[in-house]
Amino acid sequence: MTHLRKIVAAILGAVVGSACLLLVGAIANAIDPTPPELMDPQTPEAVAERVDATTTMTWVVVIGGLALGAFVGGALGARVARDKTVWVTGSVGSLLSLWAVYTFYIVFPEVLWAPAGMLVAAVLFSHLGGVILSRGGGKHAA
Repeated sequence: MTHLRKIVAAILGAVVGSACLLLVGAIANAIDPTPPELMDPQTPEAVAERVDATTTMTWVVVIGGLALGAFVGGALGARVARDKTVWVTGSVGSLLSLWAVYTFYIVFPEVLWAPAGMLVAAVLFSHLGGVILSRGGGKHAA
């Protein structure tokens, strides 16, 4: 039963982390919307044009959104698992790093620092969320 709890904790953490990322992205797009002509890229050229039109601040917000989502997802995963927080937070970070892989596929070779930052944010902040929870809660130690 404890293995199932850890698996559910990792999946739940990744889902909540992804939801946080998408929420931050929606808020950022509401503040600074993507031009309508770039909303539905159908060709690689249109995707490249959309990537070129994306500002540095937008990429920073995306990395920050993933960091926030990873932190919350790691903390939630550690809370649900109650044990082996390093395993759970590592799993949450690994699952959330799929967003970085997806972004790398979309932006290659234009903005490689963005998916690299997303990868670091996913792994580091999911672990930090679990560590902070484990130090604050006492019984959730890694």
